[in-house]
Amino acid sequence: MRVAFEYGITAGEIAGVVRRTYIEALENRLKQQHRPTTDARLAVVAGLTRSDVAALREALRAGAPHSMRGGVTLDQITSLLTVWHTHSNFSGAYGLAMDLDLVPIPDSPRRSFQELVNAACPDVDRDALLDELIAAGSVEVIDSITVRCLSRAYVPRGADVTRIERMGRFLGVVTDNFVHNLLRTETEPAYFERAVVSDDPLSDRGRDQFLALASERGQELLVELDTFLTGLASSEKVGAGKRYGVGIYFFEDASTEGSLGRDTSNETKNERIRAAPQEIDVLAAVARKKDR
Repeated sequence: MRVAFEYGITAGEIAGVVRRTYIEALENRLKQQHRPTTDARLAVVAGLTRSDVAALREALRAGAPHSMRGGVTLDQITSLLTVWHTHSNFSGAYGLAMDLDLVPIPDSPRRSFQELVNAACPDVDRDALLDELIAAGSVEVIDSITVRCLSRAYVPRGADVTRIERMGRFLGVVTDNFVHNLLRTETEPAYFERAVVSDDPLSDRGRDQFLALASERGQELLVELDTFLTGLASSEKVGAGKRYGVGIYFFEDASTEGSLGRDTSNETKNERIRAAPQEIDVLAAVARKKDR
């Protein structure tokens, strides 16, 4: 959530991503099971209305961005900044960009940001464009009523976006580890999952000592595993299939219900193996009741 706050991601956008991802995964699952994937069936299983499901599937087919707001291109941003600094309606002496009203205000002597958007790139999502400019440090909003241009240059924070994508990727694989162990069948191996946490709170000095040791030993282990993978017999490599890996992460235990502790639940003798889930065709059950 800290990342969401920093980049202006709303709760509605997060909910929209979850709904769309759920429908996409559910549709793929039904296809694998050779079962119908109508809007009605997806709506029943997902607990959504048919109209919501239809809209989500259409967005998926069209390749629309996950955000509920429209995407913004570099050309649109460049065009807006150019008009802001060169058009007489939006710039003053020496090409200085004028302050604009965030929203149109009756009898205001100033132009509005919406008027600038309409002049420079009328088809763009105003809020998405403003968010992008604020994130890049090109503009700021003062007292929630005034939009001020800080720079004609637009320098997107690409490094931050790359790190967010990396975060998403590795959060995904960590979650997959737990999902695999939770839902695996008797024929599937348990994936390695361990954690060690200090029994008591540590000082900054103790944290740094622990971090240094973990970094050193963790790097040694990763190098050893990488060497093993490099030398793995070619007979064990296939052209198509799944890739596997091991990750090592230093973390803060922020739980308020006590420490995570030394988890041994993944040990073979204590493992609880889940049987393969039985699929229930909800719509078929409903149809049988009607026949009766």
